[in-house]
Parts: sequence; C-alpha cells; structure tokens
Amino acid sequence: YFKAFTKQFTTGENYQAGADRELQTVRQMMIDFLQNHSQEVRPPACPPLDPVWSSDITSLFDKNSHHYTAIVFESNSSYVGREVILDLIQYENIVVRRTLNSDRAFLEKLGVPSVPSCYLIQPNGSHGLINNLKPLRSFFSSYLKSLPGVRKKLLLPLQLPAQENKEEGTEIKVWKEFDKTKLYMADLESGLHFLLRVELAAHRTLEGAELKTFKDFVTISAKV
Repeated sequence: YFKAFTKQFTTGENYQAGADRELQTVRQMMIDFLQNHSQEVRPPACPPLDPVWSSDITSLFDKNSHHYTAIVFESNSSYVGREVILDLIQYENIVVRRTLNSDRAFLEKLGVPSVPSCYLIQPNGSHGLINNLKPLRSFFSSYLKSLPGVRKKLLLPLQLPAQENKEEGTEIKVWKEFDKTKLYMADLESGLHFLLRVELAAHRTLEGAELKTFKDFVTISAKV
C-alpha cells in the first residue's frame, strides 16, 4: 500500500488480508486504507467515506439542487455504503453519502424498515425510500447509475500548462515520427534504469538462483 502524498522513496507497505484471502476481505481492507487517511492528506479524488449525521441529511430535504443525493442507511459493520460511494465517483449528477442506523427515531420518521437501505433525494428536493431493491451493493449501484441524467464523467486528457516563449520567434520543436522497426536508445536506457534502480532496488540481498540470474544478465548486457 502506497499512501497518498508520500514524499520519501518507499517500496510500499505489505498487508495480510487475512487467512481467507477472499476478494471481499481485500476490498474492505482497501476501503479502510482510504477512510483512515487524515482529512489533510486524503487523496482529492477520493470522496469522504465517513458517515454523515441525521441533521445533515434533514437539511437537504425540500431544497433544489443540481444533482441527486443518495443516502445509504447501514449498520456500523457494513461496507455497502462505502462500496456504493466508490462505485459512483466516476458518475456525475449524483452524490452518495452513508449514515448509520443508530438514530432509530430518524429511521422510523423516514420509513426505513431495515438496513442496508437506499434513500433518494431528488434534484427538486422531494425525497423517499427506494423500494423493491435487494439490500446489496450491486442493486444499489445499478439503480443509481440508471437514474435520468446520471452519466459517466467525461475524462478529459491531461492538459499540461503552456510554456511561455521568452524569446519571440522561438522555433517549436516538432516530434519525430516513431519508427516501429527501429530500437531506440532511450527505450533501452529507460528499461535498464527501471530494472537496476527500481526492480533490483526492491531486493535487500540476492543469493542462489537469483544472484546467478543477475550475474548472467550483467554478462550478456556487457557483451551486447
């Protein structure tokens, strides 16, 4: 696991997902990593995963908005809400939040009979429980993705800042055409750099078959 905004070189931290090694266990551990980032160093692309208070939800009722707001009611041990939040981060016109079932009076007031349940606030402020949905992540996510106006965000290509030409008339450097039939020195150097400075650096020691393999590689590299 590589933490966001790590400034020092690191080969990452190894974590054991448990004896069962099940996909769900690994997924939940990864969600815990994301949620346990402090607010100051939380990756900007990661939405807030902490539960919201019932008062925060009430403030959204009967107010016009430019998007849907889905609230997943769940128990403290449930991961459904966080999974649905992460499922929907690539979609626009919808915001997903989660809240816990500790406020029984609030659940009764909204007519939430059991958890997990999904409650939807429309852009016009009207709100209500989504009925006839199985209490599973896949059903919640599929339903929310199918709402009118909810669609995948357009991922624009990365725009690099334009460099100002300090001198007028500076020639623009034109990229050379790439020839697939040729082997470029830049690629060889890049490959060697990665192998020696990254992959090899991940090993504290080499011995036995690994050491012999590395010696053979160095011998061949020297010859060619």
